Parts: sequence; structure tokens; C-alpha cells
Amino acid sequence: MRGQRFGSKIKLPSTIAIKHRLLMMMFEDEVRAIPPGGAFNESESPALAKLKRLRDSPLARRSAG
Repeated sequence: MRGQRFGSKIKLPSTIAIKHRLLMMMFEDEVRAIPPGGAFNESESPALAKLKRLRDSPLARRSAG
């Protein structure tokens, strides 16, 4: 007996794309949390550091190319 599939295949984003979007939302939250007149300190942003690591990972370079 063959397996039956109903409907069309659902297209899902890659793991890298999901991670990127989540990290971008985290980064946006960090920027929104800065008080008025406050300065953004790049070295203290965990989301920005993770985004940079994701960008420099071999998997991200392979999926972008």
C-alpha cells in the first residue's frame, strides 16, 4: 500500500532564515529598550554578536551562494 499525501507540499524557510529572523527581532527589541537620549553600545548586544556569528558561519555562506 502506497502512502497517500493530500494537498501540496508546504514550503518552509531554512533553519538559517528562521534563526536570522529571530535574532533580528531580538536586536529590534534591544534597540527599542534604549532609553531616550541613550546610546547603543555594539559590544554589549548579545543579539548583534549572534547575528555576526551566524553571518560568518559556513552554513550561512553555503546557503547564500
